[in-house]
Amino acid sequence: MNNLQRFIKIGDERVNAEEIVSYGVAVDEDDDRYLYITVKTSEDVFQYYEEDEDFEIDEKLDELDKLFLIQ
Repeated sequence: MNNLQRFIKIGDERVNAEEIVSYGVAVDEDDDRYLYITVKTSEDVFQYYEEDEDFEIDEKLDELDKLFLIQ
């Protein structure tokens, strides 16, 4: 069981936690906040705007922090 991959659900996607390189909250030119995620298997940065998703950005950021930050 220790070798199982861990995934985190973001919107309608499941992202392999081992592939996440960075994440955070940013603001675009229209002052809209979005959650961004960079993974090592893609050169794209995934952006999740709160109005387009069914989650709160701050709650998802807390979930990611609990998964990755050393307490």
